[in-house]
Amino acid sequence: MALSDELLKLSNQSRQLEASIEATKEKNDAKLKARKAELDAQLADARARIEDRMIAAGDEADAEWADARKSVSDAFESLRSDSDARHAKWSAKRAGRAADDAEADAFDSIDFAVYAIQEAEYAVLDAAVARDEAAEKAAEAATKAASAE
Repeated sequence: MALSDELLKLSNQSRQLEASIEATKEKNDAKLKARKAELDAQLADARARIEDRMIAAGDEADAEWADARKSVSDAFESLRSDSDARHAKWSAKRAGRAADDAEADAFDSIDFAVYAIQEAEYAVLDAAVARDEAAEKAAEAATKAASAE
């Protein structure tokens, strides 16, 4: 098999691995996003019920209770918003570190691949030189054998 055929196999295998990893990420992300959307819908329903109760509250005690519940709801919304912001910042940093690590791995892999190709080229040239030397020695032997007869 030619070196170019081996490199093509390596390239194809790399593409298949990349596609598999991407498919795995998409499946996990889809599950997480679906669950988050489900929870968002449930929370929106709960908020709507609370608001309906506040509107329906007729006397002062009910209004105070509705205000307290709204205050708690607002506090949780603020916490969720702050948490989302922290999570986004953390995710960005984590993604940046992962990208840095992946780039370093890619550079190392490229260096290794270049080294492997250089070693392969050296082996090919060494084999060609050995083949030429063998042909020369065979020709010399045939010439000596012919002149000895």
